[in-house]
Parts: sequence; C-alpha cells; structure tokens
Amino acid sequence: MSRSLSGSKMLKLLPFVTLALFAVRQVSAAENAELVGPYAQCGGEGYTGNTDCYPGYVCVKLNAWFSQCQPTTAPQPTISIPTPSFPTTTPPTSTPPTTTQIPTTTTTTTVSTPSTTVVVPTTTVSTPTVPKPSASAGGLQEKLSNHSGKLYFGSCADPNTLNIANNVNVLKSDFGCVTPENSMKWDATEPNRGSFSYGNADTLVNWATSNGKLIRGHTLVWHSQLPGWVSNINDQTTLRSVIENHISNLAGRYAGKLYAVRTWDVCNEIFEENGSLRSSVFQRVLGESFVTIAFQAARKADSKAVLYINDYNLDSVNAKVNGMISLVNRVNAATPNTIDGIGTQMHLQGGQGSTAQAVLTALAGATVKEVAITELDIAGAPAQDYNQVVQACVNTPKCVGITVWGVSDTNSWRSNTSPLLFDGSYRPKAAYNTIIGAL
Repeated sequence: MSRSLSGSKMLKLLPFVTLALFAVRQVSAAENAELVGPYAQCGGEGYTGNTDCYPGYVCVKLNAWFSQCQPTTAPQPTISIPTPSFPTTTPPTSTPPTTTQIPTTTTTTTVSTPSTTVVVPTTTVSTPTVPKPSASAGGLQEKLSNHSGKLYFGSCADPNTLNIANNVNVLKSDFGCVTPENSMKWDATEPNRGSFSYGNADTLVNWATSNGKLIRGHTLVWHSQLPGWVSNINDQTTLRSVIENHISNLAGRYAGKLYAVRTWDVCNEIFEENGSLRSSVFQRVLGESFVTIAFQAARKADSKAVLYINDYNLDSVNAKVNGMISLVNRVNAATPNTIDGIGTQMHLQGGQGSTAQAVLTALAGATVKEVAITELDIAGAPAQDYNQVVQACVNTPKCVGITVWGVSDTNSWRSNTSPLLFDGSYRPKAAYNTIIGAL
C-alpha cells in the first residue's frame, strides 16, 4: 500500500528539504573547485595534481609529459614525440671528487660541483657576422623584423627536426629564432646528478649559429621532464645547490657567444590556474624563493642573457595572468632587474585570438623589459586568429617576438588539430599569407 504526505506535513518538511539541497549545492561547488580547468594540465610525468576536468572536458594524454583538459567533442590524439638521444655518463658515487669525461668535439672546460668534477665539452661554434637574425626576403622573419621592428619570428626545433630537409628549408627561409623543444630540458642535459650531456643541445646551437638564428634557451627549471633524482630531494640546502649547479653548467655553457642563446626560459609553467604556485619539488622544498634562486643563478651564469618566466593559459586576463604579474612585480621589487621578461605560450583554440592584445598589454604592464609569444599554435589555424595574435605583438612595444611551436603540422604536438602555419606537405596556409600581407 502506498502512502502520501499531506500538505501540512510537506510544509513542515520544506525547511529540511531546502537545507539538504543547499548542502548538495555546496558539495558540488567544492568538488568543482578541485577540478582542473579547460586546457589546463591534468596529467603527465611528475604531475601530482587532480586529473578530473571540469564538466564538458576530458583529460587527454598528449605526450608522456603532458595531459590537458580538452572538450569532450575534441578528437583524442595519439601523438608520438621523439625522445632526444644524448651521450650519457656515470656520475661518481664516492669521494674524494673524481673526474667524469663527457665526449667532446674540441677542447674541454672543467666545472666543479660539491661532489664531482665534470669535464664539459666546449664545441666550436661558427659566429655569424650579421647583426640580426637572417632569413629570406619576404618571409615571416624578414617581414616582422624589417617592416614591424620586432626582433624575431621563430619556431621550435631539435636535431630530429633538422634531419628533415623540408624543415630546414622552412627554418632558413621564414624563421629567425629557434627554441629547443626538448634538447635543453633537465632530463636531456643532466639525467644523473653531476653528469651533463650536451650532444643534442650542441647540435642545435651549432646549426643555429651557422645559419644566423637566435636561440631561446628552454628551459632551466620545470616540474616536468625532471629526473627522479631531482624530484626526490627533500633538503633545502641540497635542492638549492642542485638548481644552482644545473643552471651554472647549462646556461654558462653558451654564455658570451653571439647568437648562441639570447634568452633563457628560467622558470617554466610554475603557476596553477588560480594564480598560486604549482605544487612541485621546487615549491614544496623552497617555497617561492626557488624563483629568485633560479634567476640569480642564471644571471650569474650569463650576465647578458635576457631572463624569462614562461607559462601557458595566459590567454585572457585571468587569475593566472594576475598571479604571474603579482609574482614578477614582487620579485623585482625585492631584487630589481631579476626577471627581464614574461613569455605567454598561447596554445589557443579557434576564436581566442581576439584576447591576445589585452593579455600582452597586461603582461607588458609588469616590471619587465619585454614580453614574447613563446609557443604559439591555434587549433585549425584560423587566419583571423593568427593575424590578431601577430598584430597584438606588433602593437605592443615591449613584445619582441613570436615563436610558433613547430615548423609544420607534421611536427606539432597537437597535430590532430592542424594548428600551424605550414601544412603536412610544408605548404603555407591561408593564415601564413594573411600574416605576410598584414605585416
């Protein structure tokens, strides 16, 4: 037999029903606060945050080091990124200090660490005599530099990129700067403590300098692609020493060479979406001080390099942008001229190009000398969006250059979205022609 509540009983229960619904709503809000926002990182090697995305988004593995919250309607890519190859050495495990010999191409330089002495190869680099990056007349570099007064239009590259003739042809004709995609990251350059490997990095630097290209060094301190021996450090003194030694070796290696490395991304992707510092071994052990430690070490290693802090999802004036500006201003107020520049990666979706101007204006308002677009790609490569982003840099006095994250769609980490200026057959797209026509 069924029973129903009378109207008077329903009225008596109404406050309790309302309270229950409110509690459910509060729980839902709390759960959403823990979810990963659109296009934010939700996984990857070394990632320790939440893996659940906002409703309507799903965590997509893009490579071994990075998974991203993308719309549930987006195609799920299977992307293979070549792992850099490099010569390895075995670090000493006993004292007194010993000498580890790394394969060299010419002369050697001795670098001392607290427990090891590493013999680092010094590669002969041919230095161009031209005063600025070279490229073909009428290409992206020449147009942006000569017609708009900016320093470079660049692309990422690595030795595996240079093994393909079509890549080399486009790099020579259209780009004046290269950023190493993987070959200067911590796992590639110091896989074991005190053992430094520079084979791939040297290959890229030699190619760039012999072809008159600038280099954006990328990256010195990043939570991802980080060897386990670094992630497992719990002692402040040890971690500080490890950071300083790594930066001294890597940034110091190319210091003082014209065209070798103009810029270093010193700290990369250190923010959460809400503008707070990302949880990482650096933040957990050293707090915010790791930022100043890293920048001061880079300044000491190469006093002439322009030192950047770099991040993604700085695509609209949001909490992350505000957190970036706040930290930069705070660090530079405490120690003037510590951070020189801010890089916004700009991995965009179609329709997001219209926000680029507001973002660059906001970032340029921080206490930095310059800003740059460092890893640009736009899903579908819409001509209007690309042109809006390029013109935003042109119209921002502090913006010195633009780097796209790959030569052609074949090289892209988002290849399923065809996001670059050249298609898989290395043909320029409508976006390329629109940019050229507008510069």
